[in-house]
Amino acid sequence: MAPAQIDHVVILVPYADLHNPPSWITNNFTLSPGGRHSDGRTENKLITFEDGTYLELIAFINDNPSLRRGHLWGHKKYGFIDFALTTNPKDTFDYAGLRGRIHQKSGGLGIDYDQPVEGGRKRAQDGKNVRWKATFPKGESHVGAPRSVSRRGEIPFWCHDITPRDLRVDATKERTTHPSGV
Repeated sequence: MAPAQIDHVVILVPYADLHNPPSWITNNFTLSPGGRHSDGRTENKLITFEDGTYLELIAFINDNPSLRRGHLWGHKKYGFIDFALTTNPKDTFDYAGLRGRIHQKSGGLGIDYDQPVEGGRKRAQDGKNVRWKATFPKGESHVGAPRSVSRRGEIPFWCHDITPRDLRVDATKERTTHPSGV
């Protein structure tokens, strides 16, 4: 398997802040349009960097509590909630190999991953469909725990593009030049 690299960091924000970002964001960062996710529950905008990594500002549409129910991030508070790794897009993601290496090296930490699932969103600026596959960590069961406990945000998920990456991440000079100089 190819070496892993950071893909993006997910930050949950209030819906109003997604559409009218506070000055500490706009004075320091260039925001790229994102779009509405295919689940119909969330929208995003991106802060993209020259290497193609990005911060994903994500919000539940209209901060509607019913959209949080059953969502993998529905129980999270505003702030950092998750992060994704990826591999070189030229390489095929080896799901079975990932699980095998984790089971061999995790030493009983209970780390495991679900099968990859397809996700997507429609780009806000032009309506183009963006698609990817994400591989999320499974919940872990502790002895004596009444149910599975999520470790989302502690263990990365994996994100691999189906459509060309530049549809999901606009890493042009215009989008990666930030007022803060970062």
